[in-house]
Amino acid sequence: MEITALRSFREVHRTGSITAAARVLGYTQSALSRQLASLESRLGSPLLRRHARGVRLTPAGEVLLAHATAILQRVDQAERDVRASREQPVSSLRIGSVPSAVASLLPRALTAFTAEVPLVRVTFSEDVTPRLLPRLLDGELDCAVVTSYPPGLPAHADLGVTHLLDDPLVCVLPGDHPAAAREIVPLAELAEETWVEDYEGAASALAMACARAGFAPRIDIECGGWLGKQAFVAEGHGVMLAPRLLVPALRPDVVVRPLVDPPQRSVYAATGRRAASSGAPTDPFVRALTRAARTGDRT
Repeated sequence: MEITALRSFREVHRTGSITAAARVLGYTQSALSRQLASLESRLGSPLLRRHARGVRLTPAGEVLLAHATAILQRVDQAERDVRASREQPVSSLRIGSVPSAVASLLPRALTAFTAEVPLVRVTFSEDVTPRLLPRLLDGELDCAVVTSYPPGLPAHADLGVTHLLDDPLVCVLPGDHPAAAREIVPLAELAEETWVEDYEGAASALAMACARAGFAPRIDIECGGWLGKQAFVAEGHGVMLAPRLLVPALRPDVVVRPLVDPPQRSVYAATGRRAASSGAPTDPFVRALTRAARTGDRT
């Protein structure tokens, strides 16, 4: 169907008259009638019913009007967007991140980035490192904030990494836990506790940290997100380790304590060769991440 014919059909409905619609649109009455006849021929159904004071829609016309309205709204929006892109070119940046970096690092970096590079449409998705890196290498993401948690970062020719910070783990305890009264907690002191943990990589990191402290953790509660993990800890069902990056987003009814000789992970900004060739403004965003990481270390 021709867009012009749909506009004419919509105007005929609005004015209730072919003559009036032709006058508004700047057509002759016969030219507009031919457009309507072409629509009816293509659809195989009459769209208008003539009466003494003009025209009204047939049932088929009512159906077409609903679709025509939606189609023309999209067309009008497309025209506006194209005009705007000529006046203010807008690029895009697709960011992925591990959940813990979203608590403070990513928002600070995005604030700095948008101040330096306006008119960029930034989209964001949250996931764990083992799933973010393949998406980055496949070109689905332009930049990803990832960590060295097991299984670690792969060596790949198309993968570039920028070290942002080293993030020590802290222990998160119920408010009435005996260790909550201490300023700093030896991990070995939690050997008899029930642990709350989520995905395999994080469980491996916990197991390695506990092995260095001389025990194997009992992971009785497997929970797939920080919101649920905190809830179990707050109610006294277990304890957990958390990255220091996450501390600003923790609930007020849990207690956070540093560990003696804490395990730590490294946090990186990762970029891929495909993203570099796409023209996405990844370099300014990595610089913003680096500044945000340094600012966070001073607070």
